[in-house]
Amino acid sequence: MLPFLVSLIIVYILFGLFRLHTPEGEPGSFQFWLEFGSIRILLFVNSVLAFQLFFSIVGFNDLLHMPLKIGTMKYVILGKVLSNTAINSYKEITFHQSLIPSEQYEKLPFSHRFRARLSSVLALMLSLITEASHKGKYIDNRIIHCHQVKKYNPDQWYLTLGFLVMVTVATMIIPIPVPGGGFFNFGDVMIVFIGLYAGKKAGAIAGGIGSAIADLLLFPLFAPITLIVKGLEGFICGLAHQKSGFWQIIFPLIGAIVIIVGYFVGEWFLPQLGKAVALADLPVNIIQALVGFVGGRALFEAVKYLNL
Repeated sequence: MLPFLVSLIIVYILFGLFRLHTPEGEPGSFQFWLEFGSIRILLFVNSVLAFQLFFSIVGFNDLLHMPLKIGTMKYVILGKVLSNTAINSYKEITFHQSLIPSEQYEKLPFSHRFRARLSSVLALMLSLITEASHKGKYIDNRIIHCHQVKKYNPDQWYLTLGFLVMVTVATMIIPIPVPGGGFFNFGDVMIVFIGLYAGKKAGAIAGGIGSAIADLLLFPLFAPITLIVKGLEGFICGLAHQKSGFWQIIFPLIGAIVIIVGYFVGEWFLPQLGKAVALADLPVNIIQALVGFVGGRALFEAVKYLNL
């Protein structure tokens, strides 16, 4: 969040220096934009802290005691299991990866670090999907036998949920190191991959809901934009599912453009964000979308090569 806040402050300073128009239509002085920007930044930070406080109090155990139907409860139960599995497995994978002698150099090239992170994500995804498949089938069998459900179509819901959890975890805890310092996240990498691998339905659900959940926990003001934009990205990438290699490049590229344009327009018109946030976030979104395209395609090709 800190790099974004710094870029946001820089944009407000530039607004003041160039005396750009304020939302009220009057030329904004430096002092006005400083005060206006401070209010927006404080609103942003307080919203993040409020949501983090809420989710630190309300956990999965509280959700399990809610009067939910069994068809909804299964998502909560398996979601808890998969989220714990994802976090613990990623810690173990990165720990064992750090024991490799070639990974212990302090100044590794970006390409090496990116490939290492991509391989850890691939290992995590295989672990998570295996867990989702085994536990999901077990839950389905328990529902059929214990609740005497006669008409029940599981439709491999657990795989879609596994992809959703993977997007959430990749967005929240799996960083992409970039040249010159700083990090991006692996969320868009997973969205592009899921769309290509599993189709438009899984891509839209995992991309939209999985990313929105991560934003609710980290950057809640962006959650409405994320739900729509990244859901659309996953759907568009899913259009290339089981198509030729040409379309498997074109559709993810269109998805990357949707990310850039969608966030820019959404942030511009969202009352709590506005013009300054849209401009401050534009370079970040361009790089994030391009990294997602390259990483998602690389992950998809790796899975195809391994015949998984």
